Amino acid sequence: MRSIKAVIIAVLLLHPVTAAAAEQIRRLAHYTHQRWTEEGEAPAPVLDMAQGRDGYLWLATGAGLFRFDGINFERIAVEAGLDQNDPPSALLVARNGDVWVSFADSRRFAVYRDGALRVSPLPAASDRVVAMAEGKDSAIWAMTARFDAELLQVRDNRWRRFDAAQGLPRDDALSLLVAADGAVWVSLSNSVVRLRPGAARFEVVRETPRANGMLSRDPEGRVWLSAKDGSYPLTGRDGQGSPPPGPAYRTDSAQIRGAPMFDRAGNLWIATRYDGVQRVAAASAPASRRSPLIESLHGRDGLSSDLATRILEDREGNIWVGSEKGLDKLRPATVRSEPSLTRPAAFGDKLLSASDGSVYVGQADAVYRIAPGGDPRPILRGVQEPQSLCEAPDGAIWIAFATRVMVWKDGRTVRTFDRPDTDSIIYDCAFDAQGDYWISAAAGGLLRYRQGRWDAMFQQPDGERFHPMTMVRDARGRLVLQWALRRLAWLDGSAPRFAPLELGRDATAVTLQPTPDGAVLAAGAFGLARFHESGADAIPADRTPLRGRISGVVQSREGDTWLAYPRALVRIAPQDLERAFASHAPPRPALTLGFGDGLTSRPHSHSQRSLVEGGDGRLWIATETGTLWMDPRRIARTNLAPGVAIRSVTAADRLYRDPATLHLKKATSSIEIDYAVLSFADPRQVEVRYKLEGFDEDWVDPGARRQAFYTNLKPGKYRFQVIAASNEGVWNRTGATVTFDIPPTFLQSPWFLALCVAVTLGLLWVFYRLRLAQLEQRIHVGHEARLSERERIARELHDTLLQSVQGLVLRFQSIANKMPPEDQSRDLLESALKRADDVIVDGRNRVRDLRVAESPGDLAAILEERGAAAGFDPPIPVHIVTDGVPRAVHPLVAAEIGRIAGEALFNIARHAKAQSVDMSIHFSGHQLGVRICDDGVGIPHEVVARGHKPGHFGLMGMRERAQRIGGVLSVTNRAVAGAEISIKVPARLAYADKASARSRLSSLLRIIGRAPVA
Repeated sequence: MRSIKAVIIAVLLLHPVTAAAAEQIRRLAHYTHQRWTEEGEAPAPVLDMAQGRDGYLWLATGAGLFRFDGINFERIAVEAGLDQNDPPSALLVARNGDVWVSFADSRRFAVYRDGALRVSPLPAASDRVVAMAEGKDSAIWAMTARFDAELLQVRDNRWRRFDAAQGLPRDDALSLLVAADGAVWVSLSNSVVRLRPGAARFEVVRETPRANGMLSRDPEGRVWLSAKDGSYPLTGRDGQGSPPPGPAYRTDSAQIRGAPMFDRAGNLWIATRYDGVQRVAAASAPASRRSPLIESLHGRDGLSSDLATRILEDREGNIWVGSEKGLDKLRPATVRSEPSLTRPAAFGDKLLSASDGSVYVGQADAVYRIAPGGDPRPILRGVQEPQSLCEAPDGAIWIAFATRVMVWKDGRTVRTFDRPDTDSIIYDCAFDAQGDYWISAAAGGLLRYRQGRWDAMFQQPDGERFHPMTMVRDARGRLVLQWALRRLAWLDGSAPRFAPLELGRDATAVTLQPTPDGAVLAAGAFGLARFHESGADAIPADRTPLRGRISGVVQSREGDTWLAYPRALVRIAPQDLERAFASHAPPRPALTLGFGDGLTSRPHSHSQRSLVEGGDGRLWIATETGTLWMDPRRIARTNLAPGVAIRSVTAADRLYRDPATLHLKKATSSIEIDYAVLSFADPRQVEVRYKLEGFDEDWVDPGARRQAFYTNLKPGKYRFQVIAASNEGVWNRTGATVTFDIPPTFLQSPWFLALCVAVTLGLLWVFYRLRLAQLEQRIHVGHEARLSERERIARELHDTLLQSVQGLVLRFQSIANKMPPEDQSRDLLESALKRADDVIVDGRNRVRDLRVAESPGDLAAILEERGAAAGFDPPIPVHIVTDGVPRAVHPLVAAEIGRIAGEALFNIARHAKAQSVDMSIHFSGHQLGVRICDDGVGIPHEVVARGHKPGHFGLMGMRERAQRIGGVLSVTNRAVAGAEISIKVPARLAYADKASARSRLSSLLRIIGRAPVA
């Protein structure tokens, strides 16, 4: 678990040369401090530091190379070629973004580029490298730890060596610096040397016997030396000319020290060997050399270790200190502490803003007065827990304690008198328009002090639980009181006027703040409300992103409204507040100050008034650990958008660091994306949004999480984008992106989909064909059954009835032959026998008709026969036309078509009044078609529409016969004259040569158990 300790640094002045400090000079007490130590997960010791171009803080530590995003330490291991336990000894971030690292044991170099730390082809250095720098010409310089000074310069992937032959003294080299003019400076134990741009040899700039100086550069480009005899400039601006006159700063005089550094404000920071961090305020300003402010920060003050090694200022102005035990961050604070105001009262410091601009603070054992622009000065000491402070009309300050009230004016206590025992602390106090003194004591009631006498006021009126707490005087001189948990009262005359606090939650402790226009702002856990003559407006707490009770409200002289939440101070512009009250929606804060801005303690949870404004415009905040202050006109802001980086992508058990474009493995469906928001001011207060295009429909708010997880991703191209806003609300809308594509497997490819579609269509076609075959087989079996039945009937008729009748005819003929010729009975019998012969002939014809299926039918002959037998009177021509290659038609199909044609011709003869009939037979590969047309009067339209004529069954019978052979019959009227009847039968059912295929399919269906039922 990360161990992060955050404290506000107290003012500690070690070895002060002078105590004078101008208001504009920031002291160490005005920095927030945060540390990460090896007791947690911070790597230690920190040997070197640099900030990458993307915003990461790079750390060379005894545990390896790490980069830090403000929340997570990420170890960066070299890919191959070096022992993973080889510790880095020096670190450099080049202007092109490359990160150069030197390793102590192997003395080899590695470069981090494109997401990987790879060993450089450069040969190993002759000794351990302790410092690196980049020249103006982008050359890389390295200083080794050899006793005889040695510098290396990279040229064409080879090192060029500089030593005594090039003018370097035979001495211990301590620090390396490239000046603004491009000169390379080296400090040694006994001297300082310089290599001018274009020169081949170093020159001695100054002899410094046993000074052990370390070099630094101020914001104006002067080169400084911090040595045993102090810190002083060696050059003028831009590393050229003579230094400005003045004494040296009395800084760390130890034999060994860490590296000094100037920040952008001109403060000189020195990492000392065993004495923590030393700071010279505004050291680069000439005036400071006459009256310097020198402060120190030690381990006892919260520094991770007194053995400091490196100091770095990042692009946001944060100061980083590397030490033996971890890492520290110092940030210029907007909200500042006061060393004397660190003993808070039990229920929070009592704050009062007086009419003369002074602020009074009541703490556990003292009361302080802060004049405009001044520091806290005690006016009462040795007291115990002041319970309320308020100002009388004459400017006196009335201070209530547990048993007495003390009046302070003009720098002294003018009177003291007892107060009644209320069995409760005093919650608040105020003076009314008549100058009477009121105190509220919750369960102890409301008391008024007038002309030396105490009176209990409004004792539980209307049977309501009377619980007076917070009390103020509004702009019209009325007292406004929190009467009960859900009720406010205005006291102006004999009868109070009430307003409900029906805001969804118990009000508990309410903070009241009068406004210049006579309204009153009320705040608490319920949110913020404004009470005025015409009613009340409210902004409920459940609609605001900030949670917790508002314990302080101030409307500044500029018109801004400040709210004190448990974890933040919020500034709201006047127009935004008006819109919020009108819409009952939360206003957008113009500014939010939190831990990173110096609010290192929560505004006190028991305070009725944790926020007041002094006459100089400063705001004073009563917190759990004391009273802090801030000047709204001097807010430490960077106005920088945070850096955003895609730290890594993990997919298919593989890590891709710093990716931009990725081609992932096939079948990848889950992915983890780690990103960083590189704002070190207050990393946990940044806002983050991310979106995976192609998957997310809208931006995702992950809160404090710095990872995105996706599962069930389909093949395709994706683009992940993350954007962020700093704690100041400055958005980086460009953010960071990574694009990746997931190629499909064969099973996910379009080819597989096409194959599946083809197989599906093929199966559907097979099933369709099988179903058709099933139906064909069913019809065929029906045909066969009918033919078999006809043949059976024909045999029975031939073998029984016809033979019996033939036998009877022969017997009767025998009898007739024996009768006399002239016998009249014989003539009658001969006539009957003749008729019997006709019946036998007709019976034989019927038997022949029943056996029509014994051979394929000649459809044209059948139609011709039906035309001849139609009985047209008078006779009309009947034309038969054959189209296509004639094929043998199944006998039953031919017979049924013949009967359909016979019925059609019969109807034409009876009803059509036609002059001719055309019959056509169309043989094709997919069907057999027969069409019968006449030129008569046609068929009534209602008969065509209905399909038959009521009481007549000719058309119905024709349609049924067509369906019985698997065909379709249609009846229409022709456009010119007459009617048309067409029969269409599928080829597989109509032609006799399809029988073998049907037989094979029937066998197959029987094999697979799906043989059709006849």
